Amino acid sequence: MDSELSFSPSEGRTPEGLSPGSRLGDRRERVCDKEAQVFEGSRARQTGRPMAADADVLAICVNWNGKEVLGPALRALFASTYRPLGVVVVDNASSDDSLLSVPAEAEIVRMEQNRGYGAAINRIWQEVRSGKRACPRYYLLLNNDVLVDPEMISLLVGYAAGKEPAIYGPKILQWHHRDRLDMAWGCLRWHHVLADFEGKEARDGPAWSEVREVDVLQGSALLLDAAVVNSVGFFDEQFFMYHEEVDFLYRASLKGCRSYYCPFAKAFHWGAHSTRKTPLQKTFWTRRNAVYFMRKHHAGTARWPYFWTTLAGSISYNLLSLNWKRTQAIVSGVRAGLKMPVARQGEN
Repeated sequence: MDSELSFSPSEGRTPEGLSPGSRLGDRRERVCDKEAQVFEGSRARQTGRPMAADADVLAICVNWNGKEVLGPALRALFASTYRPLGVVVVDNASSDDSLLSVPAEAEIVRMEQNRGYGAAINRIWQEVRSGKRACPRYYLLLNNDVLVDPEMISLLVGYAAGKEPAIYGPKILQWHHRDRLDMAWGCLRWHHVLADFEGKEARDGPAWSEVREVDVLQGSALLLDAAVVNSVGFFDEQFFMYHEEVDFLYRASLKGCRSYYCPFAKAFHWGAHSTRKTPLQKTFWTRRNAVYFMRKHHAGTARWPYFWTTLAGSISYNLLSLNWKRTQAIVSGVRAGLKMPVARQGEN
């Protein structure tokens, strides 16, 4: 991995602070009350692994059948220059032996069944909220198929220091082609199916090298201030996989929290590791969740007809291309999205 990274303020504009009247009013120092700061040091898992103790950054790595990728991802994480760093692997009921690659320094939390990415993250956040786990200053959310550059966490935390609570995403390059982006950032544009992602598979260069405020960051690697979770709430578990970060970042924006693409920090993404053998599943989930997102946030607004026009165009294109299986996956996803109960206010 390319570890020779440097950053100076001239590379991008400094994020502006939130206005005093914004709804994200609590500073990070007040995120965890005394009860949430209680940490039961003697509380150890049955395996004997240590709990992730009072770390400034708590990395939460969600795993499901990641035998090929989890080991390298965790080795890269522990090679990070940043300390103190806590690492928790939340396993979504894997059926392979991927957990054998988890080093003793990491904690393992096992889910009884695969309830999706958001539920795995929420498990840890709920433990923090209930006081069963120490509250960090920052959370680092990672897929099991992401390699972090050794300096990535240090650079992101250094950039976030002293600023109002926000969400930060590194430049994410491809695992196997490190001169090419996986994708840069996303824009919520209603003539696209939910989000239009910029820089997808583009060659790295100046166009992708400036800090900017964005609508959407790729959820495979995110650093967020704990105050953001305190204000926004948890992931909406109904997304299961895909677009859960779009929903979370959108809700954060409604609270006055900004999201920043930070290209001075790097990570490397395998990409769709969980669904690479079944690409039609990705089509199903992305369309299902796009419909659910729009119903949740924009039903009855002017954006609603634009969304459906775009979706109809996608179906027509695949029909004309005689891509029957993909068309079926899109239609099935749309139907499923229309049937989902929409989370009420306060339920994420």
